[in-house]
Parts: sequence; C-alpha cells; structure tokens
Amino acid sequence: MKRIAALDSIRGLLLLLMTINHLIWISGGYSVIQNVTLQPLGQFGAAECFVFISGLLAGAIYSRESLTNTETITKAWHRAFSIYRYHIGCLLIVFAWILIAAYLLPSALPMLEHSAQNVLESPFKTLIASVVLVNQPNYFDILPLYIIFMLLLPVLIMAYRKGLGWAVVSISIILWIFSKELNTTILLPLFSFVFSSFKLQLGYFNLFAWQLLFVGGSTLGFMLQNKTLRWQHPALTVIAVIIATGLFAAHYGVFSDYGIQRWMLSSYADKPELGWLRTLNITVWVYLIAVIIQRYPNALHIKALSYIGRHSLRVFSWQVVIVYLSAPLLHNLRLESYYMLLIIAFAATLWIAALLSEKLNTHTVSRLHWVSGFSVMLSFIMLGNIVSAEGVSPLTIKVTNINDPKTSVLVLVYDEKDDLTQYPSVYSNAYSPQKLAQGVTIGALPSGNYAVLVFQDNDGDYNLTIGNNGMPIERFGYSNNPPLDTPVSMEQAKFAHRGPQTQTINF
Repeated sequence: MKRIAALDSIRGLLLLLMTINHLIWISGGYSVIQNVTLQPLGQFGAAECFVFISGLLAGAIYSRESLTNTETITKAWHRAFSIYRYHIGCLLIVFAWILIAAYLLPSALPMLEHSAQNVLESPFKTLIASVVLVNQPNYFDILPLYIIFMLLLPVLIMAYRKGLGWAVVSISIILWIFSKELNTTILLPLFSFVFSSFKLQLGYFNLFAWQLLFVGGSTLGFMLQNKTLRWQHPALTVIAVIIATGLFAAHYGVFSDYGIQRWMLSSYADKPELGWLRTLNITVWVYLIAVIIQRYPNALHIKALSYIGRHSLRVFSWQVVIVYLSAPLLHNLRLESYYMLLIIAFAATLWIAALLSEKLNTHTVSRLHWVSGFSVMLSFIMLGNIVSAEGVSPLTIKVTNINDPKTSVLVLVYDEKDDLTQYPSVYSNAYSPQKLAQGVTIGALPSGNYAVLVFQDNDGDYNLTIGNNGMPIERFGYSNNPPLDTPVSMEQAKFAHRGPQTQTINF
C-alpha cells in the first residue's frame, strides 16, 4: 500500500485537535473553539481516530509480503521500544518540571498535581509505576496503549496471514463487549495488589475496549496491503450517509423536541469504555472518509497538516511535554482576552517539533541541537510562568449550615462583568457537602472583582431551580452573604480579590 497523503493530513489534524484540547483542559480554561475541537462530527473525538489510524497503518506497514514473520516481530517490537523511549523521556521531563515548580511556582502545584498525582508525595513509587505503564498521569495514556498494541501486532499479523482474521476480530469484539467487567475484575484488582501501598493514577481509556480500534484498523490495513478488501458498495455508502447525518443532527440537538437529548447519546457513547454508539459513529465516518479518499485522493490532503502527521510520534511526545510546561502560564492567564491566542501559539509549536524531527531524520541537525532548541524554549516558558504568577492568588470557599449531607453543591465563580443569572466565565464545579464544609481552594485566581454563588443541586440539573414566586427553591448563598429575600445583584455579591482569602458562605 502506497503512502496516502490524506491519512498524514488527518493524523496531523488529530494531533492539532488533541493538543488544543489538552492545553485548555489542563489550564482550566474555556474557549468556543472547543465546539470544533472536541466532537465536531458526532459522538467521537480525535483520540479514537488517532488510535484507529495507528492500527490501520501498522497493519499495512508490518504485513508487507517482503517481511517474514521474524522480521515483522523485530520491526514491530523495535517500534514499540522507540515509543517506550519517548514515553519515558516525556515522563522524566514532566516529573522534573513538577519538582522544579514546587520551588519556583508553588501556586501552580495544585493544578499540576491534579494532572500528575503523587509526584511530590511519592516520587520514586510514582516513577516506577509509570515506567511499567501502570500509573498514567493525564495525557500519558495514549502511548502506553500504543506500546502494548505494537507488542501484540506480530501475533495479529501472523493470524491474518493464516486466514484467521475472522477469529482475531471475533475475539476483539468479545473483549470489547466485556471490557468493563474484565477491567474491574482482572486489571484493577491486580494493580491494587501489586501496588497495595500506593494510590495509582490509572489511565483514562479501558485497554480491553480500545483494543477494538487498533485491531479493527490493523485488520483493514492488512487487507488493503494484500488487496483482499472489497469494501465499497453504493448501498453501504447510502446507509453510512444516513446514519452519519442522523447522528450528527442528534448530536446538535435537532431531535430534542422528540425526546432525543444530547446527554442521552452520551450515555450510549461512553468514551473510556468505547460505547456502542461511539463505535458506530466512528465506523460510518471511517467508511465515508475512505470513500472520499478513494474518489478524490487529494481532497483531504493539506500539506501543513501532513507535515506534522508524518512525524506523529515525536510530535505527540512534544505536545505532552508542552501541555505540562505551559500549564501554569495558561492557567494564570485563562481569563484574559488573549488566552486563546496563547493556546494557538503553543499548539503551533507542533510544527517546530516536526521540523526538528525532519532535520534529525536527514542528519542535518544533531540531538544536541534538539536539546539546545528545547532548552531555549523552556527558558522562555519558565520566564512567562514566573511573570504570569505575579498578581494571582488562591481563593478558598467554605459553606456552612448545609443540612443535606448527600446532595452535591455547585460552586460558581463570576467575574464582575458576568450576569449572575447566567453561566459564569471564571469557574464552576460540584463538590460534596463535606468537602465544602472544610473549604475548597481555587488556585491562581487573578486579581480582580468576583462573586460566588453556591447552591445544593437537589434535582441534578446543574441549574439553580426557580419557583413560581421567582425565588430559588434549592438552598443557596452568595459571597458577602447578602439578604436572600429578593434577587441578589452583582454589587451585593462581588468582592475584591487581591491576595489569598477565604469566602465563607452561609446557607
């Protein structure tokens, strides 16, 4: 199978989307661009497609007739080891960064430790558990999957060559169906036993579920390489278009008047467990994109995206590191008008990684140049992190007189320019009554004027329910504890935040 430029473009696009999402998630920000970067075509996202394409290309590349089974094992395992080396390199850089931040950027620690837990409390145990691919900090869960899949790839290809592809796919589907049970009855107890004295940060994705993407991709890749796949049919195309269109419309609430809500779709499209609706959605789009590529080979080829897609391993590793390094800076500036410009700027460094990777492959730049370039960029990021940390401080929120100890309490933090009856632009999260009674801390809040609303969400709709008299019927309170017998204004609830402080709100 010849190299398909459109696949490089798609892989580059997926890398870009994942990077933007990760930068926003780790920094606790929000942007309307997420309407495009998260799940723009339906109930599936970039990560699933990235794993599928990885399987597709692996199945095609490592099943060439010129490769014997022994050569396939050697090459696939060599690739797995290369991925592992990059994974370990990223871990060491991020762990070192967190240790440095503990001294230079203490205000950033809560955010960094939320994404990479136990690094300061148990650095050695955390590193060991991460090296053996069990402990997986946030955004470190794709490469371990890929390593495991590449180690198993020779077995898959040998089965394909013996005509046992049907058996491989059948076993894969069975594992997917029972993935949740296998994960909870085998993997989790095993990990808990081996690391009994240590709280693990397990990966987001269920290995038994997500193997379906790689196995399905590798099966198709093998069949394409060996020209045994007869996949296109007009009737299938029509069916795929109908399903994709229907799911797309439902995804954007077109059928909400008929009782089909977006949250209902999400319940059948679970991401960690790869729900059946998510799998169906991916399948129809894979088919439709394949039709487009076959009929119009250059339609999806975008040179800029292909450039980063061709260097996916190094670019992906780069983005993991950049996400962590830039997190304090982006978190401190998440409320600024230029926050999204910073996100785009950091995402654009993917092309720097691709350029350095290309130069390294052609021996026009040494590894020393790689390290030097990365060190210079790290220095600029560190300077930005330190400067941006000035003028930010934590806000602790406590709530008293909570009568219901079971129902979660929502905390909403508004900027003084926000409307208290709408969704806040600064912060929102749900906490247990017990935690709020002790106090929850929002780290690195820029100096400014804010207002806090807390309410006990008895009906679970994430909104403060209003009664017929125009007043809330759920227990609630505002910062400054203004009278609650009439609607509260921003002037009554707002307070100046110029340094570390605690707001105690009475229900």
